[in-house]
Amino acid sequence: MYRLINILLLTGILFLPVLGQTVPSELVEAIRDGNARKMSRYFHQSLELSILEEDYVTSKNQATRIMENFFKKHPPVAFTISFEGTKEKSRYAIGSLKTREEAFRVNMFFLNRQNEPFIYYLSIEKASSYELFP
Repeated sequence: MYRLINILLLTGILFLPVLGQTVPSELVEAIRDGNARKMSRYFHQSLELSILEEDYVTSKNQATRIMENFFKKHPPVAFTISFEGTKEKSRYAIGSLKTREEAFRVNMFFLNRQNEPFIYYLSIEKASSYELFP
C-alpha cells in the first residue's frame, strides 16, 4: 500500500512542471529552428509585434511573414526559455534567442483558448551584455 502511494506521489511530482508549462515545446523548437510557419500555429488571429523597435498590430498571416523576414536576417542557433509566469488571465514567457552574430531577448504573452496557448504579444529586442548566453 505504501509503495503504491509513493509511486503515485512521485508520478505527480514529476508531471507537475509539465502541467504548469506556458510555452509548448513545439513553439520552442520552431523559434530555435527559425521556422516561422510552425511558430505561427501559436499566433492569435490578431497580435502585436515589436521587432527591433518596429511595432506592428497585425494578422496571423502578416506576423508569419514578419517573422520569416526576421529569421532570414538573423538565423537562430539556440533558443531557451528563461522565465515563465502568470498575470491575471494571461501567461507570459521570457526567452533568449542566440543567432550567429547577436543575442536577443524574446517576450511572449499568451491567452488560453480552449486550453491552447496563443501569442497575442511578441517582442524581440537586442539583449544587453548581461543577458547573453554563457
